[in-house]
Amino acid sequence: MSEFLQAPTESGDPWFLLAAEDLRVLAWIHASERSPHVLIDLHTNGFPSALTLVKQPDPWILAMNQALSALIVPRSGYSISESTALGEDELASDFAAIYLTHALRASPHESVWRDEDHLMLQEPTFAVRAFYRRHGLQAFDWRQRADDHLVTELEFTATLLERKELKEAARFLKSHLLTWLPHFAARVGQRASTPFYAALAGLTLSACEGCVERLPKVAVIPPVLAASSVDSNQDGGCSSSV
Repeated sequence: MSEFLQAPTESGDPWFLLAAEDLRVLAWIHASERSPHVLIDLHTNGFPSALTLVKQPDPWILAMNQALSALIVPRSGYSISESTALGEDELASDFAAIYLTHALRASPHESVWRDEDHLMLQEPTFAVRAFYRRHGLQAFDWRQRADDHLVTELEFTATLLERKELKEAARFLKSHLLTWLPHFAARVGQRASTPFYAALAGLTLSACEGCVERLPKVAVIPPVLAASSVDSNQDGGCSSSV
């Protein structure tokens, strides 16, 4: 379920509506554990090559295509069903390590990266909430998924694009999502066990960067990240304690 209301897109829509669709697809993948069968169906229907915001020769398109294609090929010494079961277990383990147990120390929450104590539900979370409220929106359920979760921020950006609030979309990307997403993507890329989740993190970053490049130029004062969170090799850079 989407965090915010969305508008349907049709063939011939302007780029920003297609971009919103890209961000919603990425948010949907990040939001829940997806089985190999679902991901293969997604690949068969054009993901990621059909994305508006990320085009060849972006290396993350290639990485994602390779990761999804590998899900189709049975592993040596295993039947198709055994191979699929192994892939499902590996994806489930990686999803949990990133989004549930934080074993990778790569939190999908902005506050953890920007708060100097690396805690959830701190000032950055409430700054994001205030941004939503200025546009008459709120997260579906902040107890279930915080306002500054990656999924919620992607959905909000998509909503601004659908409303044609392009300057505000640029401002949100620059002042919030893109202040911490590069560090999240680097950490997941280094530590994920599956090529799929490494590629998903990089692809999401490429999509957001591609989006802000096409949006109007806006001036924002970038927030100061906690010093240790910038170095993706430091384990202390991303704790999800409350």
